[in-house]
Amino acid sequence: MLYELRRYDVAPTKLPALLDRFGSFTVHKWKEYGFRLIGFWTPAVGEKSNQLVYIWGWESYEERTKKNAAWRADPERAKKWAETEKDGPLVNRVYNQLMEPTPYSQMDRGESYGPDAAGRSPYIFELREYQAMPGKITNITDRFGNFTCGAFKKHGFRQVGYWLNRIGGNDHQLTYLLAWESLDERVTKFDTFAKDPERARVFAESEKNGPIVQQVANTMLRPTAFSPMK
Repeated sequence: MLYELRRYDVAPTKLPALLDRFGSFTVHKWKEYGFRLIGFWTPAVGEKSNQLVYIWGWESYEERTKKNAAWRADPERAKKWAETEKDGPLVNRVYNQLMEPTPYSQMDRGESYGPDAAGRSPYIFELREYQAMPGKITNITDRFGNFTCGAFKKHGFRQVGYWLNRIGGNDHQLTYLLAWESLDERVTKFDTFAKDPERARVFAESEKNGPIVQQVANTMLRPTAFSPMK
């Protein structure tokens, strides 16, 4: 399975209109064309308050190409875009990257990140992106697979999936998604993980020849009403 991470920088004041177009039209039309929408979010905290984030799932690059071409040629789509953008575009720019899951990605292993959403409040999701030091992406992915994922599980982290870029972005980035009941829960559990002596030992061993992570970026996300993932 390929996963396509898409981020929209929304034009000023246009976020409500764009969300309405997705919720009342676009997402329903995607289903007609067989698009697999994994999740759809808006930022919960942070500077990118004018951004939308969503993930598609594809069986192959060829499937993506074929279904996107049919969707873009849809006359109803063209009509809807003309109506909703008569006073100007809703989106300034779109960023996208195609990713493959790591062998330990929970989503692809059939491991649920939590109980059915019908019986609980929606989670807050955290998108985390690790930029590796030159030549160190394998060190990062190995540390997650051999230690960090298990330690996260021990400390009660809800892990959704882990991915590596294949098209777009860059080839030294690991992207993963976590789910939290609240921001307070996130702080508490990351603090406990940071104090784990086994973590200190493993990290010191994996970095004996220098740091392996250059930069970590994270975005806290809130699922929209029409997001399959909540």
